[in-house]
Amino acid sequence: MQIRQTYDIIIVGAGSAGCVLANRLSDDPRTRVLLLEAGPADRSVILAMPAALGLPLTDTRFNWGFMSEPEPGLGGRMSEQPRGRVLGGSSSINGMVFIRGNALDYDGWAARGLPSWSYAHCLPYFRKMETFAGGANAYRGGDGPLHVDVCKARNPLYQAFLGAGQDFGLGLTEDQNGARQEGVNIAQASTHKGRRCSASVAYLAPVRSRRNLTVLTNAHVEKVRMSGTRAIGVEVVVGGVRRQIDCEREVILSAGAFGSPQLLMLSGIGDSAHLAGHGITASHHLPGVGQNLQDHIAVPIQYRVTKPVSPARQLSKYGRYLTGGRWMLTKRGLGASNYFEVGAFMRGRETVTHPNIQHEFFPMIGEFFRGEAIIEQGFQYFTSVMRPASRGSVTLRSADPTAPPVIRFNYFQERDDLAQMIEGVRMTREIIRQRSWNALRGVEVTPGADVQSDQDLEIWIRSVAGTGYHAVGTCRMGSDDLAVTDDRGRVRGLEALRVVDASLMPALVTGNTNAPTIMMAEKLADAIRSGDASFT
Repeated sequence: MQIRQTYDIIIVGAGSAGCVLANRLSDDPRTRVLLLEAGPADRSVILAMPAALGLPLTDTRFNWGFMSEPEPGLGGRMSEQPRGRVLGGSSSINGMVFIRGNALDYDGWAARGLPSWSYAHCLPYFRKMETFAGGANAYRGGDGPLHVDVCKARNPLYQAFLGAGQDFGLGLTEDQNGARQEGVNIAQASTHKGRRCSASVAYLAPVRSRRNLTVLTNAHVEKVRMSGTRAIGVEVVVGGVRRQIDCEREVILSAGAFGSPQLLMLSGIGDSAHLAGHGITASHHLPGVGQNLQDHIAVPIQYRVTKPVSPARQLSKYGRYLTGGRWMLTKRGLGASNYFEVGAFMRGRETVTHPNIQHEFFPMIGEFFRGEAIIEQGFQYFTSVMRPASRGSVTLRSADPTAPPVIRFNYFQERDDLAQMIEGVRMTREIIRQRSWNALRGVEVTPGADVQSDQDLEIWIRSVAGTGYHAVGTCRMGSDDLAVTDDRGRVRGLEALRVVDASLMPALVTGNTNAPTIMMAEKLADAIRSGDASFT
């Protein structure tokens, strides 16, 4: 592949946002677009098969394999932070659960001084990005690049989950990405015809033949090149050779909540004292770079079952070969499932305006994502706090571009996050006691019948709580002194440098973060194409 010396736009990172930008910006044949990805192409069965979702999480071919620092709120445990290092980024290795978030999340962004990010402004882009299997309507799109399926949810465990939530009074939500989020729901997934529908599959693959689009894999960008206050290109290592590539219009960082702030800091953009500590001269003091890190945190509430209905029986040593073989031939059966076929959103306390607790339901117990771990008959409710107040940071480990960043989440630093989790656990247990579970409910494995008091629950939560894989906020939009970008993702105080990915989010949304990231890229692609003139 011939690489030009100069492009109009350079996009760093071919993840969920980068693939969207590459598609939309290269739609103008006069715009020369370069998309750079540190990882390989996304040609692998374990990326395509939904049921294999656990395998890429430990496969270093496709995964950065980040780790947090020891977390005081988790008893000093470190948090595994897999992130996609492959075309499609984390959309190529995630759980494929499709959740937009709550309308009030975006109205909350607008109330923070970002009026163009209200739900009314975002909804057209949620519709533009998708082809929803349930059909187009005022809330859902019918002709977008990303296919969104409605899960089948036929297993008795899924049906018991839906029934118990209704027994408890949550109500059944027909479309959690439509008019009403709260309640139990049949999940939606970014899959199509039994295969994962990543951002690469949806946005990049259909346009790879465009003559004005260059996609370069195994290309590790080490810094943004600056001339005064203007970004003029990047420095990238390809095949062990370091080269400089120029851009005429702008450089866009889409390297994610960990990668984008790290690249800014390596380029001399960030807190000057922190950069000086690593021997980097600050070209632009921007103290908010890498701050405001947020993540959903979850605990697994696990039960055994009294009847062998869990799909764990199909995932024995030999059952996996049968499941995989059937999927290879037909793209059907358990291999076409991401397992998370039902879910729920609920309010754990009366004082919240919209759901603050999420359930993601897994129809077996065991640490499936660790490959060889034993899978048992049972079920688990992954219970998450949606809008935690705790904030962490991403900082440099060293000036070496190949060194991973220092990631600190400070989980449960704010005491109310823990209080919400305890409330969520108590409510979850009450839901599992409902009559719809009577025929299947076995022994509680975790927390365990002897864990009842708030003090005991706190000890248990701190010992088992883990990431929701939803890191955001480290290059947040805003206009205050700690904001990194403006409402269009432009790095404050600089020219021709923009960030477009989950790091822009000023606050977490109520739900998974992949769909919102794609929406944001769609919205900002329009802004970029119009020269920011028509951004609303």
